[in-house]
Amino acid sequence: MDSVNENEAIRPVDLLRIKPFRLLWLNSFIFILVQSTQRFAFVWLALGLGAKSDISGFILFVMGVPALLISLPVGVMSDHMNRRVILMVSQIGALAITIAIATMVTLDLMTIRWAIVGSFISGIFIALGTPVRSAIVPTLVPSDKLVGAIAISTIGNNFGLIIGPIAAGPAISKWGIEGAFWLQAVLYALGFLTLIPLRLPPLHNPERRKLRQEIFGGLSFIQQDAAVRSFFVLLAGSVVFMIAPWIVLGPQIAKEQAGATGSQTTILFAMLGVGQLLTSTLIMRYNHKMINKGMWFMCGLCWGGSVQMLLGQSSSLLGMGFFLFAWGMGGGFYMNLSQTLIQNNTPPEVMGRVMAFHSLLISGLAPMAALLVGVIARKLDNAPLTFSCSGALMLILAVYFTATKKHLRPLA
Repeated sequence: MDSVNENEAIRPVDLLRIKPFRLLWLNSFIFILVQSTQRFAFVWLALGLGAKSDISGFILFVMGVPALLISLPVGVMSDHMNRRVILMVSQIGALAITIAIATMVTLDLMTIRWAIVGSFISGIFIALGTPVRSAIVPTLVPSDKLVGAIAISTIGNNFGLIIGPIAAGPAISKWGIEGAFWLQAVLYALGFLTLIPLRLPPLHNPERRKLRQEIFGGLSFIQQDAAVRSFFVLLAGSVVFMIAPWIVLGPQIAKEQAGATGSQTTILFAMLGVGQLLTSTLIMRYNHKMINKGMWFMCGLCWGGSVQMLLGQSSSLLGMGFFLFAWGMGGGFYMNLSQTLIQNNTPPEVMGRVMAFHSLLISGLAPMAALLVGVIARKLDNAPLTFSCSGALMLILAVYFTATKKHLRPLA
């Protein structure tokens, strides 16, 4: 494995010289490009078919159900099986179902029922690949550069969050919602090509035990390690109170509160990625000077909850864009540092299972929470209020942990 200087700021070129990391980075970047348009496309598809926020939330919930069912078994698989093969199966399956959805939309055969089915099958292949990507990263770079590798990966992800919506907007405007799904199919095909030359280091894990024992081995570690357990609780809070409300209510708030068109909404979504990109770049540049990363992580959550309360009440495109940029800056801290803090405090032999639980929270809990948020927003008949109150709950949780869990502050 190539080495990089331990005492200097991390330059992307240093880690991207490592070929397996470079290929995985490119594959993850393309995957995020797809994800940045997919959930958005499903919500707009549902709205175009006459659905309300509760149905949109249900479609996103269904997409997350496979993550709830298979993320932990996939984590066990990734600790013992060829991770490259798992990624390739995930990529081919996702490509096939996306082509099927795009074809149905193009031929005007799509209904709410088929959108739900397509969302579920898409979720299967997303859940198959997501934890594997996370588990691979620590095997490709020196341990002291892991936070830099995650920052570089997050920068790529944020470029995807920016470019994806910007590309989806013109595609939807010119070719309709089917244009977004055909774009996703092309990207999945490109992502598969990056996996062909990928070569990973061999796994050195002990003999396999029964699946149940393997799964509970990972969960037992999380339960017993107070720091890792706390970070997972906070991460779960960010998913329930921040990510899920934005997924299901973001397009609706932009459309109804600020009068945004489809193209304008994609630009607003991109501002979130710009904020995360800025923070990720700063973390990569000054990582070697950052101390008390646990404290930075919790402050990022406090910042995010505070800005979210204001974002929900914004009624202009300019104001919403500004608050999304600021919200993204907070997200850059907690999304970068949550993965770093968990991986730096997890032994390699359970890394796949622990990161599978990480993916379970992101991919599985978000749609579940989106379903609940969609129902609450419709019951209250007030999406902005629901969104702002969610931010307030996140702020309360983050402040509580910051004030009472002092042992988390100095962790790296």
